[in-house]
Amino acid sequence: MRPGRALLVATPAVAMATVALGLRIGGGGPVRAALVMAAPASSAGAGLAWQLVVLDEDRGVREPVALPDVDVIAKAGGRQAHWHGATNEDGVAEMSLALPAGPIHVEARADRRLLASGDAAPPPNLPPSTPGAAWARFARREGPVALDVAVLGQRAASGFAASVWVQARDRRTGAPLAGVAIAIEPDPGLTPAAPTVTTDERGWAHVTATPLGFSVPLLLHARTRDERTGEWAGGLFISPGASFVAAKDVYRSDEDVAMDVTVPTVRTTAYVEIDDARGRVWATAAPVRPSGDAMPRTTVVAPKLRPGLYWAVAAGDMEGASRLGPGSIVRPFFVATNAEQALSFGTDPVTCAPPGDERQTARAVSQCLARVAPATVPRWTAVDGFADHRVRDAAARARGMAIAMTALVAALVLETLLLLRAAAVSRARLRAAEHTEEAGDARLVGRGWSVAIGLLLGVLGFALLGAFLARLG
Repeated sequence: MRPGRALLVATPAVAMATVALGLRIGGGGPVRAALVMAAPASSAGAGLAWQLVVLDEDRGVREPVALPDVDVIAKAGGRQAHWHGATNEDGVAEMSLALPAGPIHVEARADRRLLASGDAAPPPNLPPSTPGAAWARFARREGPVALDVAVLGQRAASGFAASVWVQARDRRTGAPLAGVAIAIEPDPGLTPAAPTVTTDERGWAHVTATPLGFSVPLLLHARTRDERTGEWAGGLFISPGASFVAAKDVYRSDEDVAMDVTVPTVRTTAYVEIDDARGRVWATAAPVRPSGDAMPRTTVVAPKLRPGLYWAVAAGDMEGASRLGPGSIVRPFFVATNAEQALSFGTDPVTCAPPGDERQTARAVSQCLARVAPATVPRWTAVDGFADHRVRDAAARARGMAIAMTALVAALVLETLLLLRAAAVSRARLRAAEHTEEAGDARLVGRGWSVAIGLLLGVLGFALLGAFLARLG
């Protein structure tokens, strides 16, 4: 095969190989990076409780990565905090950074590889935390005896005992009614500890009931000594798959906050955090393991806290507490030197007023906690470790496209010149056959076309070489 014909065949193949390499260069590759998820600082003085999530990304698909050793260094206002730990099977680690709120520079590394680096600052349009309704919703509320229902944590977990407080008042005057007998109507989805309870001098009665299932009606019938009646019909808000958190109503400020978490599902991790009205106080991703025939459970211990009102939130995923969605449960509690101080932190001044009888103080604390409506604590991505990779990928795509387009243009011009050269040489040879003196012109034409073709072959070759070097780099 003549060289010209060989070039006509080889040029498209070389061009396509160069284009393929250029596109592969621009396609990027697998990336391992981290996201730093921030939350508002609390008023407990415990620093920042933030989350770290390590992920592998390949072609737009992200997978969590469990790493045994991760180091995070955060700097703010001339202070530095260091955190060292591991990520779990979800790629998540809960960090505690002893730094004030504000602009913070964060660097996360694992195996000497930079996972994330950048300045973390709260977004300017962060929505405020808004608590929900403290009273349970009802479908029917009738009679001269007005009943209101408050569930501890505003939600219950199926299969676990729920703490329900019922208040009876005179509908006309609003005065609390003591000695009112409240009967719980039997239902297959609800098992009360006692069929009837009686209100105390403040008009409150405590119902302990275990819901079974996820749609649990609650029907209450009230009757006073003088035969006045009242009815309340509604339902318990059940959080599907939620855990059970066993905690005290009041912790002293000089003791650790220890809680038992029981998980009714096959999850192997319980995400537990403590929040206050301002932000996130403390958090942990506690591993949960089954124990014989009993449900999996774990004990989490938070550090000592300042006096105030808090709530513990347990969820099955890292974002459950920020949304208070399915699978999350809330357990409010106080940190105080005594029960009287605890009542002063309550959100309902009437319910949380100290009782006349000191023996009823502990009962009043429980009633006060039932009237606490927790607010969701917002979460945002403070540092995105994939951002730098996206910049590098954009540069790689631009470089790859430049190589591919250069190869295509060079191949197009080269193919055109090869065809024109072949036609010109053929015409020159025909003229040379007719006029011998014109043979020199044929050779001159061939040389001119050869120089142009050689230049374009060099451009195409350099494009192919550049593609290989960029791919190796």
